[in-house]
Amino acid sequence: MAKRADVIVTLRRLGFGAAGRREHFVVVQSDILQGIDTVVVAPLDDSTPMYESDPLVVPVSSAEAGTPRAQVVLVHLISAVRLDRFELAAVGRLSSKSMGLVDGLLRTILHL
Repeated sequence: MAKRADVIVTLRRLGFGAAGRREHFVVVQSDILQGIDTVVVAPLDDSTPMYESDPLVVPVSSAEAGTPRAQVVLVHLISAVRLDRFELAAVGRLSSKSMGLVDGLLRTILHL
């Protein structure tokens, strides 16, 4: 069961990442919604210079993301995806500080 702040990996490409690479997503929905068929997620991408001044991303360490390289959470690309599209076990977990930054961006993007 995916929990808020978990980093999960798709079983098959959803179309966001480069071909041949596993796609990582962070769960942004409340744990109150566990048990439904979908999960609200935001994709992760390799942290590159093109994201340095992007106000819509949150940088996260490779340890948090469960990846070989540092990542960024592309908060503005949130989506609901069927839970069965993901592997069962999480590969990483964002820190409270990183999730706080994600939450702040979500509030700004959604004007909450």
